Amino acid sequence: MQESVSGRCFKGASLERVKGALTLKLILLLACCLLVTACPPSGGDLVPLAEGEGAELFTTKFKDDTLRVWREQVSIKARGLWSIADSNTSVILEISNANAEAVTVDFNRCELVNSDSREKLSLLSVSDETSGNGPAFLSDRIVTIGSKQEKRFALEFKIISTDGRSSVPRNVLGQTVMLRVPVLVKEATPVEVDFVFTFKYAEGQ
Repeated sequence: MQESVSGRCFKGASLERVKGALTLKLILLLACCLLVTACPPSGGDLVPLAEGEGAELFTTKFKDDTLRVWREQVSIKARGLWSIADSNTSVILEISNANAEAVTVDFNRCELVNSDSREKLSLLSVSDETSGNGPAFLSDRIVTIGSKQEKRFALEFKIISTDGRSSVPRNVLGQTVMLRVPVLVKEATPVEVDFVFTFKYAEGQ
């Protein structure tokens, strides 16, 4: 039995509709891929990497977002954020002193270095987050933490251009940075201890 002309026309139209739908799906998929490529993340979180002696991961906002390093009866917890627009890397430090004497932290000597580019970021500001009246920005970045005391500080680092004046927006997603915090432990014989933290720039979680 021969197929009718109307039947052939109906099948042809159906095939054209299927092809058209597939083409539209492919175009939409390509557009989504281009959109993702054209719109990189504006920033995100610092994901800590547990490296070295006395390092331990904790969960604060999301799984394993905080790294604690314990040395010479001093505990420092660190976590952070980063932003492309203002080139800032923000680190929150929670410092606990279990010593019988006070310890001193000189934030002027803190270093945040990009492990990939070897670029050192500039320390923009330090604020004491444990003040009863909200964050208090410190003009003198040398702080003393008494015996059995705990304090929390916010550090803002910035990528600076070669002229030393302007910030440089940059997508550092996937790169790593190392933070060094020197602490002077004032016991019988004063000793300076370096607390080292390694983070990876990741998307917001």
